Amino acid sequence: MKKKSITNSQSPELVSKQDMVFGLSGSGAGFESSAPALWPALARRAERQGFHSLWLNEEHFQSRQKRHGGRYVLSPLVAAAAMAARTRTIRLGFSVLLLPLHHPIRLAEELASLDCLSRGRVDFGVSRGGNERYLEAFGVDRVKASKDFPSVLQQVLDCWGKHPIMVAGAPLDVQPKPVQQPHLPLYIGSYSEEMVRWTAINGHCLIIHGIQSAAHARDNLLCFVEAGGDPSMVPFGRFTYVAESDEAARRDLLPVLPQLLAKLRMVGQSQRAKGVIDMANLEPDLFIKHMVVAGSPDTCRQKIIELRDSIGIRHFNLLPAFFGYLPPVALHRSLLLFAQEIIPTLNRKKASKPSLGSH
Repeated sequence: MKKKSITNSQSPELVSKQDMVFGLSGSGAGFESSAPALWPALARRAERQGFHSLWLNEEHFQSRQKRHGGRYVLSPLVAAAAMAARTRTIRLGFSVLLLPLHHPIRLAEELASLDCLSRGRVDFGVSRGGNERYLEAFGVDRVKASKDFPSVLQQVLDCWGKHPIMVAGAPLDVQPKPVQQPHLPLYIGSYSEEMVRWTAINGHCLIIHGIQSAAHARDNLLCFVEAGGDPSMVPFGRFTYVAESDEAARRDLLPVLPQLLAKLRMVGQSQRAKGVIDMANLEPDLFIKHMVVAGSPDTCRQKIIELRDSIGIRHFNLLPAFFGYLPPVALHRSLLLFAQEIIPTLNRKKASKPSLGSH
C-alpha cells in the first residue's frame, strides 16, 4: 500500500476537534500490574486525573509468576462492572471482546446491563478472535467463526432493537436495552485490511491496539480512512511511559523489556499476527525508539503531537502497564506525570492540573 499523509482535509470535523482524549488500555484497563482488588479505586483515580476512558482486553490462560510479574487477567465484563460502581464519568470500553467465545444473546444482555448500571458509559469493542489456542479450548471452529462474525454481531445489535428477535420461529424480547441508543458505540479490532474496510463501509469504528508495529498500524488507519472512516474517532494504542527525563524512562524500562519482548515474539510468530509485529524491532533500544511513547513529558507530548498531526488521531490509548511487567510504583508515577504534564496541554477542557487522588 502506498504511504501518504492522513490530513485534516480528509475529515472536516478534525478542524474543530483539536483537543485530544486519552484512555488506558490492557487486560486490567492499564492497571494489570496492580492487584485486581485495587482496580476499581485506580479507575476512580484515573477519572479524577482526567483520563477519558478505560479499555479492557479479553484474555485467557495467561500465567503470572510472582517473581517475574506479568498481567493479572480477570473477566473484562466483571472487572468493568466493578469499575463502573466506583466511577461517574469515565467511559468503559473493551479492546476487545472475542465474539466467537460468547453467545450473542447473553453478551447483549450483559453489555446492556453494564450500560444501565454505568448510566450509558460503555463502548463495545469486539473482534473475530483469531487466537487459535482460545478457539480450540472453547470448541470454536476458526473458519466458521470468521465467516459468521458479521451475522453474529448483527444478532447482538438486534437484541438491543425495539422489536423482538425471532428464535426458532418464536419472538423473544431481550432485556434490558442499553441506555445508549440505537446501540452501544461499536469498535472493531482487526489486523486484516479486508476487515478494516468492512468496518468503515458498515459505519463502525476501528480500534488499533498497541502491539501493532507503527507501519502496520498506520496502514490499517489509512485503509480505514480510504474506505470512508474518520481517523479522529479511532482509539489508537501505544505502549507509553513517562518519566522525569528520557534517560530515566530508558533506565526504568530496560529491566521490564526482556519478559515483554519474549511475549511479543511468541505473539508475532503466530499466524494471526503475521506481519503485525515488527520482529526486527524486538530489541530493547529499537523497541523503545519505534514502538513506545517514552521519555520526559516534553518528549512524550511531542511524539503524540506528531501522531496527531500526521495521521489525524484524536483518541490516544496508553498501554501503560507493559503487559503487567512494569512495577506498580513506576506505573502510577508515569500515569500521574502524564495526567499532570500532558493531558492539560493537549485538551483545553482538562487544563486544570489533576490531583493524585486516593485509593
